[in-house]
Amino acid sequence: MTEYYCVMTFHSTHHSLIFEKELKKRGFKIKLMPVPRQVSSSCGTAAKIPCNLRDDIISICNEENIEVDEVHKIEQKNTKNWFERFLSS
Repeated sequence: MTEYYCVMTFHSTHHSLIFEKELKKRGFKIKLMPVPRQVSSSCGTAAKIPCNLRDDIISICNEENIEVDEVHKIEQKNTKNWFERFLSS
């Protein structure tokens, strides 16, 4: 089964910090992170969000005038590190 996670990108780090503060205030578990390699962005900070809450989070951003660049759904790869590959061979 393929697992996914969603990341929201921003035009600036300032917007990502405002986003984090507002959503944590509302009880969301938000984690800021570097933008994944699969995604290009004008800002190097992204927020990992639950995919199933994407629409609710976008509504909050619109309501609070928080500028968002894009939302990306990313496949989570559970790759083994070199040591785990060595042990399984």
